[in-house]
Amino acid sequence: MAKGIVFDMDGVLFDTERVCDMVWMEISEEIGFAQGKQALKNCVGLNRKDEAAYFAKNHPEVDFAWFVEQLSYRMQKWLDENGMPVKTGTRELLTWLRENMWKVGLATSTRRVSVMHHLEMTGLTDMFDTIVTGDRVEKGKPDPEIYLTACAELGLVPAETYAVEDSRNGLRAAHDAGMMAILVPDTVAPTEEMLGIAHRVEDSLLDVLDFLREQ
Repeated sequence: MAKGIVFDMDGVLFDTERVCDMVWMEISEEIGFAQGKQALKNCVGLNRKDEAAYFAKNHPEVDFAWFVEQLSYRMQKWLDENGMPVKTGTRELLTWLRENMWKVGLATSTRRVSVMHHLEMTGLTDMFDTIVTGDRVEKGKPDPEIYLTACAELGLVPAETYAVEDSRNGLRAAHDAGMMAILVPDTVAPTEEMLGIAHRVEDSLLDVLDFLREQ
């Protein structure tokens, strides 16, 4: 039985995707960026470098450096004022994994400084044996590098390790790494492609916990 699992963060453990979406659209409306909603959809799961490349190619009229500076500042302000929204089942699942001696990793496209801040806000930092962030890898999701790096640092064989994702890019990265990818949909409805490559589809992290308990 697999005893290793790697999580994405935003949209899986934390409900920050909704906060990001809200702030992203707020900024887009302020600057008259009519394609903001489509750009947001296309950037789900990408690291900052790949987002910059996407904007440079498709929306050169947008000052991307200013845009992400505003995005980071306003998101941080919202989180400081309202607290980190933890997804239902996050604490229960991570606690069970710890109690049952699983190796647990985090593989997220988010920058390390933000990741560590988010984890510290929730007291979950010590739940992970390794944390691989977007600024630690050359190629972001959907490339499998970030998941292969996490598995290597955990000493796990990818084919015997679960990954928990919510986005197309993340799911593709985990699948191409050879892992058993569990899809827990968040803000984006799963496509036929996503359903086809997912090892399992669960409605929530509590359902993931029930599944793992049965293994």
